[in-house]
Amino acid sequence: MTEKILVDFQGTGAGVGDLTWGQRTVWRTVVKTGRSETMGGVTALPPGSTVEQSVLVLRYVMARHESLRTRLVFDGPDGGPRQQVHESGQVALSVIDSDGEDPAVVAERVRVEYEDTDFDYADEWPVRMAVITEAGVPTHSVAVYSHLAIDAHGLDALVTDLSTMDWTTGEPTVPLEATQPLRLAEQQRKPNVLRNSEAALKYWERVLRTVSPKRVEGESDDHRSPRWGDLALRSEASWLATRAIAARLRTDTSPILLAGYASALARTVGNNPVAVQIAVNNRFRQSLVGSVSTMAQTCPLMVDLADATFDEAVHRARQATMVTYKYAYYDPDRRAAMVDRVAEELGGRVEMDTYFNDRRPPGRDERDITAPPVADILAARERTSHEWVAWTDVDSPLLYLDVDAEPDALVFTLTGDTTRLSPKSMLWLLTEIESVLVDAALDPGAGTGVRS
Repeated sequence: MTEKILVDFQGTGAGVGDLTWGQRTVWRTVVKTGRSETMGGVTALPPGSTVEQSVLVLRYVMARHESLRTRLVFDGPDGGPRQQVHESGQVALSVIDSDGEDPAVVAERVRVEYEDTDFDYADEWPVRMAVITEAGVPTHSVAVYSHLAIDAHGLDALVTDLSTMDWTTGEPTVPLEATQPLRLAEQQRKPNVLRNSEAALKYWERVLRTVSPKRVEGESDDHRSPRWGDLALRSEASWLATRAIAARLRTDTSPILLAGYASALARTVGNNPVAVQIAVNNRFRQSLVGSVSTMAQTCPLMVDLADATFDEAVHRARQATMVTYKYAYYDPDRRAAMVDRVAEELGGRVEMDTYFNDRRPPGRDERDITAPPVADILAARERTSHEWVAWTDVDSPLLYLDVDAEPDALVFTLTGDTTRLSPKSMLWLLTEIESVLVDAALDPGAGTGVRS
């Protein structure tokens, strides 16, 4: 059984304006794939939760954040979208009884349905929310947001801001001072911000003119249908080896994993210098830290691994990351025009469709990591496992690596285009990441295996 509760909301701020750079970046992907990009998931509710509390939450976030009161209007000079922020309206909260099923299973099914159903950008609010009940008692909340309204760090900001709500009245207890999307779009037209964008595009062009035209050498001899596959490799050995290297270098683990992936890529199906794109949240000013919006953009990271020890590769990866952070804030339409121009001048496009995404939660305290025993690292290799988790024909990247953490293992999930990279080669690349990390953990002088 499903009941829909219409929730009235009234916020501050309204108007029509250009999309922000982050929104335009997402919109380009939506146009390319023909599918909505989404954020969100399932949350188990604490005992004693009520449907009325969920109504308060939905009303609060809608009133509080302009991005959630935004729809698109397609009245631009080229027929493209602009954002329209509404001051008030109604949004539906679905209340779904599990009807004897496991409510967690029902919640997951609702999440998948919400994510798989494209948003109506002109006539639907960019949030879908449901409460799952068991015999009338709320057990789970499902919330899925359009990526045009929010990114991963914006979702963190939303959760942080929600903690300031008065649970009795549903009113805020602190003022909201973060920059909202309409204001952000105005700022992105200012001369100083546009100069930053032009500097970023010069960096992009330098990368395009430096690296090999191909991120993956050759073609696949094992095309699949559906075309793109997701392969997950669970590795306790990589988790232990990464900790051993971090203890030796007294550094955090992110540049270690980046160096491991770059080394494995160059040693297997790629080339050197390695170029991968990483997502940067672009919330470096205090006024943007709490912005519930989409600001993340990707930027190429280029690192030369030739004749380097792995420890040196970690240092180079860290330096390259800092450069990437500096140049990840730009006008995506001008970037696209620059890429087209460079392709014409070079006589062909340079592939940049390879990504590295460390999805582990930020704010990890890795200052006091202790190196595990060598024997534990070696023994853990016997427990490495892999599985194919998804296949799709939705237009996807050439290569996209996600890194996730379990309590005692790392999980590498690689999306690959089987017209360029066979399933066997995808597995080779993932297992090589583990080999690179283990070798470097056991031998401080281990090299990347990349020759000049």
